[in-house]
Amino acid sequence: MKSVVTTVVTAADAAGRFPSQNDLEAVQGNIQRATARLEAAEKLAAGLDKVTKEAGDACFSKYPYLKQADEAGENQVKVDKCYRDIAH
Repeated sequence: MKSVVTTVVTAADAAGRFPSQNDLEAVQGNIQRATARLEAAEKLAAGLDKVTKEAGDACFSKYPYLKQADEAGENQVKVDKCYRDIAH
């Protein structure tokens, strides 16, 4: 995964210049928002099981044919795999 610093330096280098003041301010702003982004990611991760369950239930409600034979939700093993895939 590229960092914001790597992205800015690579873009400036590709353009044949040093990073501009705007580039450096963008990096600084990104770093200042890191705590808020980390907090948001932690909150999302904490609710992942609930969101996954709700999404899977919504799919099976909207598309009831998925519970038929030879479909994704025909038995509990396949249903569990669907929820696992949604979580990924």
